This record gives sequence, structure tokens and C-alpha cells, in this order.
Amino acid sequence: MSDYSWIESVRKAQPVPQPTASRKQMIESALETNKRLEPTYVAFIDRLKEYNDRTHDPRAAKFLAREKILVGDQYMDLLSRYDKALEFYRAAVELDPTNQDANQRIAIAESRRFVSMTAFANVHAGMKEDDVRKLVGLPREDWIKQVVQNGRVYSVWIYPKSDGGASAIYFDNSVVYHTNWNAAAPPAAAQSR
Repeated sequence: MSDYSWIESVRKAQPVPQPTASRKQMIESALETNKRLEPTYVAFIDRLKEYNDRTHDPRAAKFLAREKILVGDQYMDLLSRYDKALEFYRAAVELDPTNQDANQRIAIAESRRFVSMTAFANVHAGMKEDDVRKLVGLPREDWIKQVVQNGRVYSVWIYPKSDGGASAIYFDNSVVYHTNWNAAAPPAAAQSR
């Protein structure tokens, strides 16, 4: 368990990003910690998996499930990659079917996977990015597009919808100036044009 103690100490020592930190800074901080952990973490998890497969010790399964949840949390909370987070949470449930944390996170990830029309309808011109984030969350980092023109930062946040289409929120210097619920048509509708 000394490896795991070290892993936990590195996790706890990870600097907490400032509330004003950009998403990029938060991702870079997490990546730096993960890179530092990787060699020891991978070896530890491999040994734990082998032990679990060999003995079916429920403690090992619970431990592995906890690790799946932690990785899933990074996908959900930091990267907004809800499908990937769901894979990890479901894997945690397979390992530990009574794990309430994993089941709760599955429900949360499912609810965030697609933008809700109700939440989206509450976004209006003049809102700041933080207010939008609280209402509809952050989209995946690769679904945020930015361009700087004449000293102004224009950005668009794109959100997937359950019908396969996408919605968009447009910002001018971090302030909403336009929203479009039907920014991209669902694949079937797009093909029929």
C-alpha cells in the first residue's frame, strides 16, 4: 500500500487552481499531476487488477471502483466528456454493484450529457460566462471556439442536444450576445436537405 499512499499524497498536494483560473490552466494542472503519477499508478492498478482477478476480493473491487470513479470525475468535471465519464462510472458499478457514488455519478453524467432546452432558454444576452456555466455547464473543450479581432475576444460554446443536433451560445468579451437552440441540425435532418 505504500505506492497508493504516495499516489494519494501526490493527489492531495496538487495545487488547487484559483477560482479565476482558465479551463486550460485547470486541465494543464491535472495533466501535470497525472503525468507525475502515471508510472507508479499504472503499476499499482495492474497489480490490483491481477489480485482482484485472482482472488475476487471485494476490497480490491471496491478499490478499483473508486479509482474508476476518480478518473470518471476528471472526464466529467474537468473535460465535460460525459460519454467517457459514463464508461468509467459504469465500469465502477460492474466492479462494485452497490457503489452509490458511481450510480449517482451515472445519473449526473446522463443529465449533463445533452443540453436541456429549459436551461438553455434561460441564457440571455448580457450574461457572463460564469452565469452560463452555472446554468448549462461547460461544453467539451474542443467545442469552444474563439477568435480575437480588434482586441475583442469572440467565442462560441457548442452544446450537443439529445436529437443529435447542437445548440450554441455566442460571446463577445465573455458576455452573451446571441444564442441559437438549433445551431446545427440533427444528422437525419441535415442529410435530407
